[in-house]
Amino acid sequence: MKVNMKLLPIKAHYFLIFAGVAPILPFLPVYAWQQGISPAGIGLIYTVLPFVGLFAKTASGALADWLRIHRAVFLSAIAVCGLGFFSIYFTPVVPQRPNPTPEASASLNCTPEISKLTHCFSSQRCGKDDFINTITDNTTTNCVVKCDVDIADEPCSDWGVKCPGPSVNFTATTNLLDASVIDRCTDFPLHNITIADLPVESPTCTSTSSLNCSLLCDSPELMTYLDAPPYLPPGSYDELLSHSQFWVYLATMVVAWIGLAISVVMSDTICFQLLGSEASKYGEQRMFGSIGWGLLVVVTGALIDYASWGKAEKDYTPAFVLCLAILFLDLLAASRLQVTGTEKGRVGAGAVVRLVCEPRIVLFVLCCVVVGISTGILWTFQLMLVEDVALSWDCHFPALKLLEGLIMGVQCFGGELPFFFLSGWFIRRLGHIHCMSLVIFVFGIRYVIYYTVVNPWVFLPVELLNGFTFGIFYATMTSYASHVAPPGTEATMQGIVGAAFEGIGVAMGGFVGGSLFFTVGGSWTFLYIGLFNIGFTALHIILQLLLNSLRPHSTPPAGNSSPGGYVPPSDSLRPVAADEPANEEEEDC
Repeated sequence: MKVNMKLLPIKAHYFLIFAGVAPILPFLPVYAWQQGISPAGIGLIYTVLPFVGLFAKTASGALADWLRIHRAVFLSAIAVCGLGFFSIYFTPVVPQRPNPTPEASASLNCTPEISKLTHCFSSQRCGKDDFINTITDNTTTNCVVKCDVDIADEPCSDWGVKCPGPSVNFTATTNLLDASVIDRCTDFPLHNITIADLPVESPTCTSTSSLNCSLLCDSPELMTYLDAPPYLPPGSYDELLSHSQFWVYLATMVVAWIGLAISVVMSDTICFQLLGSEASKYGEQRMFGSIGWGLLVVVTGALIDYASWGKAEKDYTPAFVLCLAILFLDLLAASRLQVTGTEKGRVGAGAVVRLVCEPRIVLFVLCCVVVGISTGILWTFQLMLVEDVALSWDCHFPALKLLEGLIMGVQCFGGELPFFFLSGWFIRRLGHIHCMSLVIFVFGIRYVIYYTVVNPWVFLPVELLNGFTFGIFYATMTSYASHVAPPGTEATMQGIVGAAFEGIGVAMGGFVGGSLFFTVGGSWTFLYIGLFNIGFTALHIILQLLLNSLRPHSTPPAGNSSPGGYVPPSDSLRPVAADEPANEEEEDC
């Protein structure tokens, strides 16, 4: 083996760009929640961002091709990406509104042995945000309790006090370390009770009695656990949009997203320019991005937990510092790239329009949208499905976060990494068109398997299919765009297919997936999308056969066709650059 020094900077760039955003991207939704943005607001942000990416990718690609400033656009995008993500750290918290009903419901159960407050949840919490399970030391909390007194005047008579009316108010002290969770209910033993400034010597009852109560405790964490947090995020879009802090957060996200979207388009464009006739080796370069992402996601999670030890909220400082530092290193590595092939004559917009109107390319772009829909659902709702399955399997599933981390690890190191490396072999053997059919079909099989999963650990081997659904797909998408692009429009074509995948497809996936997930449930959502993918695969094959029979003239001369049935568009649609030979045989190549 030998090191190709010409390609070493692009490998370093892919590693560093994805290692740089890995500390931030997976945690942005939960960071936004910690900044006081409601789930509705987070959904609004992630509805806007794909369309921002769509515009940024297409516009930047066209601008770079038109002005021949690929290098300048590329390096500027990396700088904007790093500064944009780092600036999110300094966004102010969105003001919270006081909870109009801060009291939690509970029942007072008084027995001859003990008195306790019991809070029952409307649905099984199954360890989600289980504040009680994090208590490891004596933690005393005082609560103001108001209970409806029954006709028998219990438990006031047993406590030796006179109830002042139809209800009794008292202050109770409980040690959260003694709390016990049974199914959907949590019991809090009462150690000290004070009524009208008079302590109750024996807070028990001669016979068992139960009263409906409300309580307000001095522990904000406990009140949040009891579904009655002292403060709430903005409850409506109008209220959220009225806060300048939200707009500051959205603006920084948009800037960072634009930088990332342009960086990805220009990275792939420059990579194919460097590879030249060895375009099949694209996956061998891009796999270094998967290595960087997988390593830094794990490292950052551990650093965030370490920095947050003993703090009420997660401290994301290590994530933002890592992001800025690594993307600065990426800027240095990217500046060493020797970009070639950017001095060709310009091609008018009409050439690109004629190209994207070619039926084969239209169908390929449509496939990118379909894969984007499936990917958007996966990125947004997969871990929610995993949690549903895990907590149905075992209500107190002890290794939930470990399982989620392993899932991402298998996707990256077991799926993307080897299949990016093998993507050139698949494309040479099958061709771009058949590879795309394979990707969509495997997506369908993967989602149908999700529907059948009962044991959550079964997700791990299924995630190996991510090698097909992302590794093979991404290499196929980018290499196809590079292959069909007229000279001088390489970045434009990368922007078009990238926008179709992420800008249209992923955005539609989030919307469609959200509508289905909260209507029919997670398993059924993935089943429906899986069956749709399998059906679309059959339709795609039929349409390709029809195109082959109806448009045989678009097939290149014998001896020039790509392996596996790939058929590029008609040469009549391919413009000739000013400095490109007019020889027909050379043009076909």
